[in-house]
Amino acid sequence: MGSAVKIFHNANLLSFHEGFTPGMADTLVVKDGVIAAIGAYKEALPIAGDNAQAIDLQGKTLMPGLHDSHIHVWKVGNLKAFMLDVRFASSLDEMLSLLEEYHRQHPEMDWIIARGFNEAGWKEGRMPTKDDLDKVVTNTPVYVIRTCAHIAVCNTRAMEIAGITKATPTPAGGVIYKKESGDPNGVFSETALGLITSHIPPYTRDQLKTMIKVARAEMYRYGITAATDPAVDPLLLEAYYEMHAAGELGLRLQAIPILLPDGGNDPYPLPKYFSSDGLTVNTVKFFSDGGLSGKTAALKRPYKGTAADRGVLRLRKDQYLSLCRSAQDSGLGIATHAIGDAAIEFVVDIYKELRSSFPDSLLRIEHLGLPEERHLRDMAACDIATSMQTIFLRELGRNFIKYLDAEYLDRCYPVRAVLDHGILTALSSDAPVVRDLNPFSGMGSAITRQDSEGYLIASGEAIRVEETLKAYTLSAARISRLPQLGSLESGKLADLIILDRDPLRVPPDELTSVKVEATYVGGDCVFSRIRPTGLSTTGSNSST
Repeated sequence: MGSAVKIFHNANLLSFHEGFTPGMADTLVVKDGVIAAIGAYKEALPIAGDNAQAIDLQGKTLMPGLHDSHIHVWKVGNLKAFMLDVRFASSLDEMLSLLEEYHRQHPEMDWIIARGFNEAGWKEGRMPTKDDLDKVVTNTPVYVIRTCAHIAVCNTRAMEIAGITKATPTPAGGVIYKKESGDPNGVFSETALGLITSHIPPYTRDQLKTMIKVARAEMYRYGITAATDPAVDPLLLEAYYEMHAAGELGLRLQAIPILLPDGGNDPYPLPKYFSSDGLTVNTVKFFSDGGLSGKTAALKRPYKGTAADRGVLRLRKDQYLSLCRSAQDSGLGIATHAIGDAAIEFVVDIYKELRSSFPDSLLRIEHLGLPEERHLRDMAACDIATSMQTIFLRELGRNFIKYLDAEYLDRCYPVRAVLDHGILTALSSDAPVVRDLNPFSGMGSAITRQDSEGYLIASGEAIRVEETLKAYTLSAARISRLPQLGSLESGKLADLIILDRDPLRVPPDELTSVKVEATYVGGDCVFSRIRPTGLSTTGSNSST
C-alpha cells in the first residue's frame, strides 16, 4: 500500500486531537502509506520530493478516515450477497410476500435466511410466528432474524429439523415463546436462538470473504477506513486471518471474538493476542442482555405496557468473571454488550472487580443504552470506555417511544452525560441492525436527537458536531487501542477522506448530506466519486 509519494495541498485540514489547530496548515505529505509531514505547502514540498503526485484539493476538506467501532462487517455483506433483506418491509404481509417470492426464485436453497423486520413499524404491530411463515413456505426451513438480531422467528419445518417441541428446555439467558397451549410459536430470543442456528449449515470461509469484500466496498463509500467487528466466531476469525495474510482486507480491521456461543455453555477457545497495521485481535466479547427495540434488554423496571417484562440477563456471574480473568491474563481486553440499566449495573460491578487486578487492561461497554448516574461515575473512576449508537434514535426511536416509560426515555443513549463524565466514547452504527451505516447520519442523530418522524428523544443529551467527528475518529482509535489511527499526525497511517463540504460549517440537520468524495487507505485511493486518483494530479511543482 501507498508506494507513491503524494502531496495533498490547498486543503482544509480537519483533525480532532489536542494541539491541532485548523487553518494553520493546508498541506499533507504521504510516503510509504504513512503521513510524512503536515504544514504549509512551501515547507512540505521539499519533504515530498520532485516526483510526488500532487493533489490540489481546491479548498476541500481532508480529514482522517472514519472508524466504525461497532459494525458487523460480514453481516452487512451477507445482506447483499446471500441473505434476503426484509428491512424495508412495511407490513407483515409484505414480508411474507418477499419470503414467498424469494423461495420461488431459489427453490434449491436448503434454508431460507432473512433479516431485518421491525414489527413496531407494521400496521399489524405484532411479532410474526411460525403460523405466519407456514402460509408461504412449508417444505423448506425458514429463519427470519429481527432487525436487532436478538429475536428470530422460524417456520414449522425449521423447528422439526431442530427437534423443538413443547418439552424442549429453555437455555439459561434465552426465551422460547409459546402459545397459550404451551406449544412453541416459532419465536426465539437471546441464547435460545442457538437451538435453531446450530442446525443451519455454516457459511464457508470463501463465502465469508465474499461478504467482507462486499461490505468493504459499501464502507468505502462512506469514508470508513477502519472497522471493529464485535462478534467474531472462530470460523470468521480464520477468514479474517487468511485475508490479512493474503493482503486482501483492504482496511483496518479490529476483530473481537465472542467467547460464548448462543445456546451453549462451553466457551470457544480463547484467541491469541494479535496486532498489525491491517488486523488486530486484542479484545474479546460477551453479551449481557438483548436490545431495547425488541424488549430483551435487561431493565430494572418493566417495559411500558407490560406487567413484568424486564428483558433478559444472559450471563452467569461466575462463568463471566472467570472467562474475563482468563482473557485478561492473556493480554486481551473485554467488551460487553450491555443496554438496559440492570445489565449495565451487572457489567460495571464485574468491571470494577476486574480493574483492581488488571489496572491497565481495556474495558469497554457496547451500546450503553440506559445507564444511571452512578454507573457513569463508576465508569469514569474505573476507566471504562464505551461505543454507543446514536443512529438508533432515528431508526429505532419509534420502538423506544413505544416500549420505554418517560424516565427511561429521557436518558436513552445519553451521550452528553457520558462525555461530561469524561468517559472515552466512540460512536458507531451496529449495522446491519440499522439500514444506514453512514457515519454522518450517526453524527446527525447525535446532534438532533430525532427519530424518523421528527420526535425528540432526550434532547438534553445532544452533543456538538466536533464531538461527533472526534467520536468517529480519534476516540474510536483509542477505544480500539489502535494508536496509529484516528488523527492527522506525522507517523500515523495515511487513511484519509476528502469531503465535499466542511462538516463544521454544515447545519446540523444537513450533516447527513455531507458526501465523501474520495477515500484513501494507506495512501492509496480505494474509492472516488471523481476519478481514481482523487482530484487534480499535477507534478509537485504546481502552485496553490
